[in-house]
Amino acid sequence: MKLFINLLPYMPNIDEANELLDQWQGGIEISMDGPNWREPVEWDREYFRFERHAGPVSVHSPIWELNLATPRFEVIRTYSYEVYKQCLEWSARIGAEQMTIHPNLYCTPSFLRYESQQYAKENLMRLGEKAQSLGVDLAVENVGFGSFALFTQEEFVQLFQEIPNIKALVDVGHAHINGWDTPAVIRELGEKLCAVHLHDNDGKGDLHLPVGKGGIDWQPIWEALRSLGHPYRAILEYVEGTATDVVLADAADIANELKGLPAQ
Repeated sequence: MKLFINLLPYMPNIDEANELLDQWQGGIEISMDGPNWREPVEWDREYFRFERHAGPVSVHSPIWELNLATPRFEVIRTYSYEVYKQCLEWSARIGAEQMTIHPNLYCTPSFLRYESQQYAKENLMRLGEKAQSLGVDLAVENVGFGSFALFTQEEFVQLFQEIPNIKALVDVGHAHINGWDTPAVIRELGEKLCAVHLHDNDGKGDLHLPVGKGGIDWQPIWEALRSLGHPYRAILEYVEGTATDVVLADAADIANELKGLPAQ
C-alpha cells in the first residue's frame, strides 16, 4: 500500500502547499482541473510547483466539460477522448503512476443508460490501451449519485471484468452516498483495485470530510483493504480548508490502520 494526499485544497495557496510538502514524503495526487476545480490551469506550469517532491505522483484528470459517455453528442465524446489521451501522455511525461478518470460527467443524468454505458466502455477500452502503452494505470472512479450514477455496484465491479486494461478506483465517500457495500466491492474487485479515495460524509452530500467525521463505518473497510494481497494506492481526498496538521495526522493514523498496527 502507498499512501497519497490529494493536493486540491492546497493548490490555490503555494505557502500551504509548501508547508505540506515540507512535512510529507508520501505520494501526492495532482488535479488537472486546477485549484478546487474552479479554473483551468496550464498543466506543465502547475506541476512545476510540486516537482521538487520526491515521492510518487498520481494525477486526477479533468472532469468539467468532458463526457466519454454522452449518447447524444458524438463531437463531445470524441473531444473528451482526445483530451483524456493528452492527459495520459502528460501523466506519463511527469512520471505519474496513475491517472484517475471519471467514466462520465457525474452531474449529467443517464437518460439513455444502456447507450451511455456502451460509449463509456468503448472509450475506456481505447484509453486503457493507451495507458498500458505509456506504463500508467488508468484508474476508473465510481461517480454520480442516484439517477446520475452510470454504474450500479454490481455493474461497476463487472466493468473491470469486461475491460481488462483498466483498473478500479473506489471512492469510499461516493459509495457511501449510493448505499454500496464498500467492503464487498473492495473484496470483489481484488487485484483489479488499484486505488481508493478516502473521505467521509453524512450519507447525503459529497462533503469530503476527514475520515471519522461523518457516518461511514470505517473498520470493515480497513479490514477489506488489509485483506488485499497486492499493492494499491490509498488517497486522502479532503475538502478545501482542511488544516495541514489534520491531514498529516490522519495520514499517519490511516497508514497504521492499513498495516494493522495499533493507533499511536
